[in-house]
Amino acid sequence: MSDRIVFALLALLVLTGCPRPPAPAPATPTPMPVTPVPNTPVPPPPVTPPPTPYVPNKRLEVGKIFNGMQIRVHLDTDYGTTATRDRGELESYAVDLTVKVKVPKPHRDLDEIKRLNDALPEVLPALPALLESAKVSPVFDDLYRLKVAALKASLMRLDNLLSRHNFYDCETLLELQDPKTKRRALFIQADMDSDTDGSDSDRVPEVDGASSTFQPSTSYRWAKKTAVQNSLIPPREAKIKQWEAELAANGVGAARKEELREAISRAQREIGDMKTFSFLVANADPYIVLPGAMFSKNRGGAFKPAVGDYCVVIYGKTLYPAIVGDVGPMNLIGEASLRIGKEINPKANGENRAMNDLKVTYLVFPGTAEKADTPDLAKWRTKCEKYLGEIGGYGGELFAWEDLTKPKTPPATPAPAPATPMPSTPAPATPAAKTPAPATPVPAATTPPATPAPATPSPAATPAPKPE
Repeated sequence: MSDRIVFALLALLVLTGCPRPPAPAPATPTPMPVTPVPNTPVPPPPVTPPPTPYVPNKRLEVGKIFNGMQIRVHLDTDYGTTATRDRGELESYAVDLTVKVKVPKPHRDLDEIKRLNDALPEVLPALPALLESAKVSPVFDDLYRLKVAALKASLMRLDNLLSRHNFYDCETLLELQDPKTKRRALFIQADMDSDTDGSDSDRVPEVDGASSTFQPSTSYRWAKKTAVQNSLIPPREAKIKQWEAELAANGVGAARKEELREAISRAQREIGDMKTFSFLVANADPYIVLPGAMFSKNRGGAFKPAVGDYCVVIYGKTLYPAIVGDVGPMNLIGEASLRIGKEINPKANGENRAMNDLKVTYLVFPGTAEKADTPDLAKWRTKCEKYLGEIGGYGGELFAWEDLTKPKTPPATPAPAPATPMPSTPAPATPAAKTPAPATPVPAATTPPATPAPATPSPAATPAPKPE
């Protein structure tokens, strides 16, 4: 038993081996000399700015707000107190706005007028003499007084300011009178905007009412003569039903209700007029529009125009006969129907005026209006020619309008040219009737053995002559 223990101890010693001496500690490295670093401040990490808060806004285009006005902007800064105090003081952050406008003067100067149309002394031979005694119409001052008032009313709404074009739309406005015939005329030198108004289902079944300023009626009107319904009535009746439904709905604000009532009332008036009257049609009828200021009861006197007065529109060397057909805004002048506008500028339409410059002359003959009726363009030309003759005559071309409302007559089919007669070939002469010779007797057939009897000769039939 002891031998086994000794043997086990020996085996254990062999397997484990002798104990190893402990490993020496690693040597401590010699420190390197430290180079001194200058004391440079370390920049703080960049601060991320907070995001800009979203502020809903509307982009304002300065050119549109000021409608062609010259704009000069200056920024003045000054020292304040504290942000809290300055924020509460209105004058610390303000805009001083001054609108400067030069109001033009009317004139009677022929040379100034000739700068706009040098052919006028030729077109109106008596114009130089008429200008010597001409008077400036008081309506000119009224017109520009109204323009200035409109500017004042729009100072808090700069987008409603009159445009430069519409402020300077009249060069002069004169009262002319022939010393011999006493014929009076209003001489207006202005631009030409395009009027697209009017409808007449009796003459023009369909009209284009797409223009943003379109109105179905004109001041010149007459009683309808047929039962043909105006094509503009059904769309308005449908709109009225739509507005009435919205008005009856819940939750409609007071301001919107007032808008709906006004729209319904306006549409009902238009429908009533279209059922009763016919009107001029801008695309077919030559007429001009004068501002409401010219029809004032207290202005104009013997030179006060009326709807229906005859007039002539002059551009270059052409005179266009027309009538005063509509009353426009109080403070704007220089407007004619699209029928006239397209003769002056084929590109004219509801959005494009016929003439930007003040090169159009409107010669109105006050006191010549007649009972309104279906336009008779040939008669209008005759009347205008008569009144031109009473104020010194005219040169150039007095335009002749074609009535576009009448169906065009198809060109007549030319009659066929007469056929060229062929040389007649003489017909063969009809032979004269001859008296036939007596027929040779023909022996009659006999049956033998009978003895043949001699045949009795009979005269041949004579042919009847041809009827002549």
